[in-house]
Amino acid sequence: MSPPLLLLASLLLGPPARAAEALGERIVRLVEAYPTGPALPYTWQPGVDTDGTSRDLSFRGVPLARADDDPGVHCSGLTFEVWWTALEQAGPPDWLTPQDLLALKDRWYVRDGDERGLVGALVDLGLGLPVTDWRALRPGDLVQYWRNSGRGHSAVFLGYRVNADGRPRSMIAWSAQASSEGVGRRYVSVGEGEYQADPHRFYAVRPIRP
Repeated sequence: MSPPLLLLASLLLGPPARAAEALGERIVRLVEAYPTGPALPYTWQPGVDTDGTSRDLSFRGVPLARADDDPGVHCSGLTFEVWWTALEQAGPPDWLTPQDLLALKDRWYVRDGDERGLVGALVDLGLGLPVTDWRALRPGDLVQYWRNSGRGHSAVFLGYRVNADGRPRSMIAWSAQASSEGVGRRYVSVGEGEYQADPHRFYAVRPIRP
């Protein structure tokens, strides 16, 4: 196609659509910069609504989350913060509004009763791709799972521990939890044990910038 025809085509069709960007690498870089342990203490309490982020978050001048006066985080707040920071860096899509994000945050925190949490929130809004097999996870993917004990947790997937034959034995997940007194990495296996992740209540998503 000659240059004049290319120009005419661009005027008629508009700029080419932007390819979706997976946010995993950005998320992993952000995770590596966080302090571990009690520098950001774990603060979740049943029945107490807190945002659980380490800093205030906003979009187009609208507050999305507010850090506690006493520094402290919980799993939903920390994963929401890391995801939003990665999307901010990539450039949020033009159609995204603060109201979209506030509704997404409520789902992320499982305040609407949908146990998929962040996974349902991102997939349904077109900001993530579902991952249906935990053994197909990539670093920077996000997970929402429920242990057989009934406790839920959200985290960033970072990698696997494997058996001698190379099959994934457990995943390495980063989040905020009581066992690390704050931010840290933990090994999570999927199975039928009380403290393992229930394979029937395990949800995962690959965040994207569409």
